[in-house]
Amino acid sequence: MRTFSQQSPSPPIPTPGLPIAEPTRSFWTYPPSAILARLVQDPEGSQCAAVPEYADVVVIGSGISGASFVRTLLNADRQRVNKGEHEHKRPSVLMLEAHDANGGHINPPLYHDYEELKNTLGLRAAQHIIRFRLAHLEIQRRVGETDAPDADCREVEAVDVYYDEETLEEARRLLKVYKRDMPVEGQQYEYVVKEAARRRYHLSEYALGCIATRAGAVHPYRFVTGVLARLLEDHPNQFSLHANTPCMSIMGPSENEPFYIIQTPRGRLKTKHVVHLTNSHVGALVPGLAPVVTQVRETMSAQRPGRELRAKMGAGVRSYVFYDDPEYKGFDYLTQLRSGEYELMFGGGLEEGSIRSTRMPGMYDLHSATHVSGALAVYFGAENWGAEGTSSVDGCGWAAGRVKALWSGELSESADGFPWVGRIPESVTGRGRPPKADKEMASPGEWVAAGYSGEGMVHAWLCARAVALMVLGMEGNSVKEWLPARFLVSETRLRQVQACQRQGRRSRANVYKSR
Repeated sequence: MRTFSQQSPSPPIPTPGLPIAEPTRSFWTYPPSAILARLVQDPEGSQCAAVPEYADVVVIGSGISGASFVRTLLNADRQRVNKGEHEHKRPSVLMLEAHDANGGHINPPLYHDYEELKNTLGLRAAQHIIRFRLAHLEIQRRVGETDAPDADCREVEAVDVYYDEETLEEARRLLKVYKRDMPVEGQQYEYVVKEAARRRYHLSEYALGCIATRAGAVHPYRFVTGVLARLLEDHPNQFSLHANTPCMSIMGPSENEPFYIIQTPRGRLKTKHVVHLTNSHVGALVPGLAPVVTQVRETMSAQRPGRELRAKMGAGVRSYVFYDDPEYKGFDYLTQLRSGEYELMFGGGLEEGSIRSTRMPGMYDLHSATHVSGALAVYFGAENWGAEGTSSVDGCGWAAGRVKALWSGELSESADGFPWVGRIPESVTGRGRPPKADKEMASPGEWVAAGYSGEGMVHAWLCARAVALMVLGMEGNSVKEWLPARFLVSETRLRQVQACQRQGRRSRANVYKSR
């Protein structure tokens, strides 16, 4: 039987690779997490302990998806044991992370996508997806309060800024459709035009109008490492995390070995469940998903605000999305830290033709880096920006000018614009499954939550939660009530998406071509 991993779309799409040693340094990850400092005994991480021989569940990837999955699985399993629903040996969970570290922009695309979702999937399905995205704001705020208080997960005013008349008029039309069909969700939106928008949000004369609502912001690295630290404390006998330990390959079960075999630089381990939470890298270990979940590089920066802007805008009370030329570049986004030098965390700069090729693997594209480095003073205007901010010496080697740090990160792009969630068919992995081993969990297999198309903060947490409940065999009807059915992995969905690719079209185009 021919599997999906053997099929090639037309035109060819670059195959995602395993994570590499990044040549740029992310500002988010400094100072390093204390839990990772305990796991890594020397600067290069070469003395990390060997992996154990076996774990019931192996999680590949330690980002927001990984934190959500492990938190859900272990807490839900403990609850059912405490309730007396099951008496069994609790599952062991091992997490593999290729690096020693892991946007922060919790601003779901709502009115932007709603009409197209409705036209494509129908009214109920569109509203289901919108509410799924919105749910992440409150859920992540609660988790941040209990598990990661240092992550500063908070509500902010989210401002979409438009510099193009045609795009602004289209946005206003889309907002009217959204507010008409979803009046409860749409009531917090406000349209501010021209001079009023420029005064309120300290924007340049080129800003034509703004659409504002409530959203969220968080320090993503501190959020993830805070959750993982809490899990290591609460479940010391069930959970282990191996940093600097990539999964290099996966072998399916055989006549002599009934388990999956995971190969790492620190040894081999056996498992019944493999959970793929590597987002843009998922195709490296699941070849059948490589054509439909591809990699995109984007440039991110930490910048010191100009002195006038620093005095006017407060500290971290707003986030921004800037739409200046979405036909070719997509959008740029901005949040602000509430401590230190009140750095502006500014990213974007995607450009057609440059997103998959750079001078060095992992390096930001020079065109994109130039845009990100200079755009903010133009978006806000020279008068609002003022003189450049002064630099403080922190001993970490950051640059002394406006751009304190500049780095590149990988996003995923789903071929149909939706995440891929759930059990992966054997035809997609190219591997068989271990035999059914126990009744306390679902039958063994490989699972995935990936393909967030640059919107991981409003998809990853609940997608990974759904997968955890599936692995426990606890999804029942509850998951179906809140997880959009369109996200589920299936052979039928893969065939449909690849058919669209062979015809040279995406099965769902984004309204602002921003992916």
